[in-house]
Order: sequence, then C-alpha cells, then structure tokens
Amino acid sequence: MSLLRDVKNTTLSIGVYDEYGRLVAYPGKAEVPCPMQAADTAVILAIGQSNVANHGTQRITTRHPGAAINYFGGKCYAAASPLLGATQDGGEFLTRLADDLIDSGLYRNVVIVSSGIGGTAISRWRRHGYLNGMLLKTFKTLPPGYKVTEVIWHQGESDFMEATSTSDYVASFESLVDTLVENGVDAPIYISVSTKCGTPWTADNPTAAAQRAVVDNKRILLGADTDTLLLPEDRHAGCHYSETGQKKTAASYAEAIKLFRQAR
Repeated sequence: MSLLRDVKNTTLSIGVYDEYGRLVAYPGKAEVPCPMQAADTAVILAIGQSNVANHGTQRITTRHPGAAINYFGGKCYAAASPLLGATQDGGEFLTRLADDLIDSGLYRNVVIVSSGIGGTAISRWRRHGYLNGMLLKTFKTLPPGYKVTEVIWHQGESDFMEATSTSDYVASFESLVDTLVENGVDAPIYISVSTKCGTPWTADNPTAAAQRAVVDNKRILLGADTDTLLLPEDRHAGCHYSETGQKKTAASYAEAIKLFRQAR
C-alpha cells in the first residue's frame, strides 16, 4: 500500500494526476455553480489514505447534482466517483455521505473537498510532513466566504503495517490538528478507527488504540470504526471497500455528524 505503488497504478487511468498522485481532471465531469455558503451548507474536508480516496469498488453519482458538490481547483462539480482531489479513479463513500446528509435534512448543500492520498502514514500529514503543505494549500484556496464545517480523518492502515506506536500516532495527530487550527480550521474532526487491510491483522493494535484515545467527544469525534463495522464481504481483497462497505461507512459518518450537530 505504498504511495509509490498507488501513484504508479494511475498510469492505466484515463484521468490526469498531479505530483501527489491526486486526480485533477477526468472525462465527463459536470461543472456546476459553487453554492454560497449558508448555515445549511456543509464544507467537508476529507483527508487520509486510500479508503477515503477513490479506491473503492463501486463508482457513485449523486442523487442531488445541484447540491452535492465536489470542489477542486477553484471549480465545483456535481459529486460523482472518482472525486477530483484524491488518488485513483474508482469509487468512494464521500458522495454517498453527501447524499445521506442532504436526505436527512441536516444540510441543503454539501461541498466535498476530497484530498485522500493512498498508502500514506500519518507522519506524512503532520507539521513539516510531505503532505501537510498540500493540505494547507487545499483549504486556503476555497472560494471566498467558504469555511470548513467538518473534517474527516480516515486513515491508519499504513501505520498498522509500519507498527507506529500509540504515542507516536497521537503526537502526529495532534500536530496535524494544530496546523489546521493555526490556519483557521476549527471544525469538528471525525476520526476513523481504520487499521485493517489484508493479513496478518490484529484488532488490538497500537494504531487503533491511538485513534480511540484521541476521541474527546468535543472537538474530536468517532466517525466510523470500520475495523469492527465492516464484514469480509464489505471489502475487496480484504482492504478497500466494496459497495456495501462504502454504504456502511458513509452512513456511520452521516449519523455521527447529525448527532453532533443536533446536540449543539
């Protein structure tokens, strides 16, 4: 699951990719007007590794093309797999999440800023990490008046494989959060417990312990525990999400976001 391998795989794609392996152009993307942000407009920054990027098995097109939006590079597009801004050209759960939030009545518009990079450990995202500068630039180029309302941090499989310690994972996560706050992102962060990708794998591992430890139910909330939520049939080859895995993950995040927003 190395970044190099995931980037090399894009050579078979009909899309265009940047130096980070992010999809920056893809045939058939439908540009739409960027909605003005109001109280009922979500701007979701989705970061992490492959399972929050375009590595799922089922491509999805929004049921709300004027309201569920993929923002990238100064333009808005009707949300549809693969999302611009993330690696690979398969399916993802974020479009379904946007539809779930709109269907629930919590938001009228949902703008997805998809920035997942396959095969990346958390150390690449922390302050001075290879991807931290890319991340900061991504949300600093949002349209005038836009403010991130939710952050999704969905990652951990690489750290399980690299045997990252609980303390090192927590320190890197806190460093990442600090850089977000310092640059004006004070939105709640929905973290996953996501460490499972193939075998061998153990549920009681340092990365999962760290992900659970940082949840304070105030600023950091559990969005989805895919280690326990997903069954074998919800994954392809034991790692990336199948259609049912995408659906379950989206529903978990939608419920977490809804419960937190309604309690405020």
